[in-house]
Amino acid sequence: MSITAENANNLVEVLRLWAETKPDAEALRFYPQGEGEYIRRTFAELDQRCRAIASKLTPYRSQRAILLFNSGIEFLEAFFACFYAGVVAVPAYPPRRNHNLNRLVALVDDCQPSVFLSASNVMELAKPLCEEAFSAETNALPWLNTDTISNSEADNYQDYSPEPDALAFLQYTSGSTGKPKGVMVTHGNIMANVRMATKAFALPSHTYSVSWLPLFHDMGLIGSVMMPLYWGGGAILMPPPAFLQKPLRWLQLISEFGKQFPIASPAPNFSYQLCVDGISDEELAGLDLDNWIFALSAAEPIRANTVEAFRDKFAAAGFNEKALLPSYGMAECTLLSTIRQRNDLLIKTVSHTELTTGNLIEDSKGTLRQVSSGKTCEPQQIRIVDPQTLHTLADNQIGEIWLAGKHIATGYWQQQELSDATFNAFTAEGDGPFLRTGDLGALDNGELYVTGRLKDLLIIRGRNHYPQDIEYTAGNASADLNLDNTAAFTVDMDGEEKLVIVQEALRSARKNFDTDTNARLVRNAIAREHGIETHAIAFIRFASIPKTSSGKIQRLACKQLFLHNELNLIGLWQASGTAVEDRPQLPQKALSDCSQQEVENWIIHWLAHKAQMPASEIPADAGLDSLGLDSVDLVQLSAELEHWLQQPLDTTLVWELPHIRALAGHLLQKAQQPVAPATSGNDEIEGFL
Repeated sequence: MSITAENANNLVEVLRLWAETKPDAEALRFYPQGEGEYIRRTFAELDQRCRAIASKLTPYRSQRAILLFNSGIEFLEAFFACFYAGVVAVPAYPPRRNHNLNRLVALVDDCQPSVFLSASNVMELAKPLCEEAFSAETNALPWLNTDTISNSEADNYQDYSPEPDALAFLQYTSGSTGKPKGVMVTHGNIMANVRMATKAFALPSHTYSVSWLPLFHDMGLIGSVMMPLYWGGGAILMPPPAFLQKPLRWLQLISEFGKQFPIASPAPNFSYQLCVDGISDEELAGLDLDNWIFALSAAEPIRANTVEAFRDKFAAAGFNEKALLPSYGMAECTLLSTIRQRNDLLIKTVSHTELTTGNLIEDSKGTLRQVSSGKTCEPQQIRIVDPQTLHTLADNQIGEIWLAGKHIATGYWQQQELSDATFNAFTAEGDGPFLRTGDLGALDNGELYVTGRLKDLLIIRGRNHYPQDIEYTAGNASADLNLDNTAAFTVDMDGEEKLVIVQEALRSARKNFDTDTNARLVRNAIAREHGIETHAIAFIRFASIPKTSSGKIQRLACKQLFLHNELNLIGLWQASGTAVEDRPQLPQKALSDCSQQEVENWIIHWLAHKAQMPASEIPADAGLDSLGLDSVDLVQLSAELEHWLQQPLDTTLVWELPHIRALAGHLLQKAQQPVAPATSGNDEIEGFL
């Protein structure tokens, strides 16, 4: 029987099929700056490159390989080469200067790799940093530089086709301090999920995706690359910073390629809001979104106001409101679970009172609006289950979302007890096994409404954060704080999840406790380690944080006490939401004509506006990661500076330089040099996905 995409056992067979049947069709195109110059691979070129790299990986079959690459085609070639060789791929963010290596060290210690895969532009910086942090045993492992592998090595590749139950890759979901959780995704899981998606999406086979999503994240890797490659289309990609600097770039690529192909593009809710807020009417007039037939919204809570605003604003550019499709999924089910298929948005106005009692009841006078995430993607099974009694619940009753199907991952790497509890659940009626998602929701006529999270996972700008990681960072930020008594949670502010910290002070620090200084230390530490801004920090008396009888922090109780102003406070810092400084406009004269002082002053006033603090409190020797700003803010600063400089900037520049004075000096020096292309750098922009 000849191989087709429909009967293939794995993506290796699919990619080799397309390399044979349509070798010159473009499979991948990557824009390092989000526009302008690009790198491309046809199916034949991608297959050849994968075979060349795989020829060097044969000794590591069935073992783990850490992939340290910037987001782009080099990463995808190495990732798929692992499939070709039967090696278990473990994507990881490359470390950068001034950034804590705890997360990478924890990941390496957990998965015990046999080899590191990387490229020259990453190895130059990453390898010395890793050598400082790794154990002697880990430092003895080989590093394979894929840049040095010639395409001619493809001739030495020995054909290999992984079995469906073979482990394909580990998708790590945790942060830096707790034990990492590596979701074990098999080749069979991938094929089951891409086939579910292909059936649910019902897209033409020549549909291309356009995406800025991180390729180390399941929605970017599977939703934006694997799925279109499976059905025979291709992926047009840019690094996340290129989008965050200028959201228009995403829609411009959709507009451009929509003239040739139908376009699909998945993204989290916040990115649609960035487009609403950041694209002017003049820029809108230059877009043609008529052939954007599939705009999936997932990965974080879907806001009714956002999807409506995007739909209404971009209708003027030809955007079809039926193309905006809310969805639900997670790494533990490979990616996709439910989707609202080719229908109008379904939004219910519900009673908050009923919601708190476990019922999703429509109420025209209600204050909450819930967006349907669609129906289950067949043949997946979905249940809403009481998390305590394990009884299956009826329509409109809120419980835990349980899923079953061949796309469900096999568990967490080296965590059998947790895997059994999460991936092998049975209802009180005896149905199962199911995946317990930890998310709360309700079904109404088959439509899933996600209402919250049973577990403590925080989702901020589409990226998962584990509260214990943030709590560890906060508690370690100052000697005045009690490391073990911290609670991190989010509150809904203006349709966006904002981080709040409840932090015990030490008894010895209570008398002369400095709220502003300690708040600054906590905010800076969280921004530096996790890339997110803190909305509020409540400092409370020693031994007053709510705990269970077994000594566990009660985060939900802390949240309720915070919202009702019932905490035993000794100090409270809260973002005002009102800028102390006006946002400075870019000077009219060229940056090269400015003095060092003028450039420093402009940067200081821009940062002061964002940080909601007086410019007089920011010295020129302040680090850019010392003001509590998140990664999105710093990427936006980079975009403004690039516009002023009138030449590309490395997207990691604001992290690499030690302070404002050094940044200003670098810009002035660069302004005197010939224009050279910027590198995309390490695009780990934390704070989303």
